[in-house]
Amino acid sequence: MSEVKFAIKVVSIHPSYDAPGNEYVCVEFGYRPPTMPTVVPAGVPREVTDAIQASKEMVRVIVPPQLQAHMHRYANRLTLYLSMDEWESLQQKYTVGDEFEVSVKNDGSITIKKI
Repeated sequence: MSEVKFAIKVVSIHPSYDAPGNEYVCVEFGYRPPTMPTVVPAGVPREVTDAIQASKEMVRVIVPPQLQAHMHRYANRLTLYLSMDEWESLQQKYTVGDEFEVSVKNDGSITIKKI
């Protein structure tokens, strides 16, 4: 496998501070995880439909209700911290809702391209 690709969206932009009090702009990216199938094709064995239903019930029991709504939206965030100078030097600033494609290569390098 030469690289992994996935789509992300800017979900939050807010100030952040380090221990000495330096201010940064925190840009949080999230991606929408694949959803579990809700419709099972006809002719699927009963065991499969029971397993799908059981896994849905497990999620409802394990994950607190207040987190379930957020969990369905975006997860596995990538966070970028920019100094105020770096933020100001951007020609095109990030805005909430911007979508990007991330590529992670075998050598560990990460490329983010606006969609």
